[in-house]
Amino acid sequence: MYRVNTDIPGAIELVHPNKFLPNLRPVEEFRHTPLIPISERDLLKYKQEVEAKNRKGYYVEIRKDTIYFYTIASLTLGMLFYAFLMANEKQMRIKEDLERSKTLRTKANAGRKGANVEAERERQQAMANG
Repeated sequence: MYRVNTDIPGAIELVHPNKFLPNLRPVEEFRHTPLIPISERDLLKYKQEVEAKNRKGYYVEIRKDTIYFYTIASLTLGMLFYAFLMANEKQMRIKEDLERSKTLRTKANAGRKGANVEAERERQQAMANG
């Protein structure tokens, strides 16, 4: 687990004790370690600068190229989606028309049989008398 020590300006990150290497240089040889002790006033000033930077927030820059790119990309994707939607709708309409014509055909065939009832009645009477 790594943490930055913001209390001391120019401090080295605190490293987990289990992750230390066994042959580290002594602190005296490390050239970034300040030889002169840092005053409390400098530490307080550094803390205030860090807090001021944190309170300042972020500056976001959006270029025209980015806006143009995302506008063109979204329009292209929208047109593709609309084309797929229309193709699917047309395919469903064709499928409904086929089913409707099939059901109308079966109803028409049943109607022809139902219109000529005399032959059916004669057959039923012949079976009943027979």
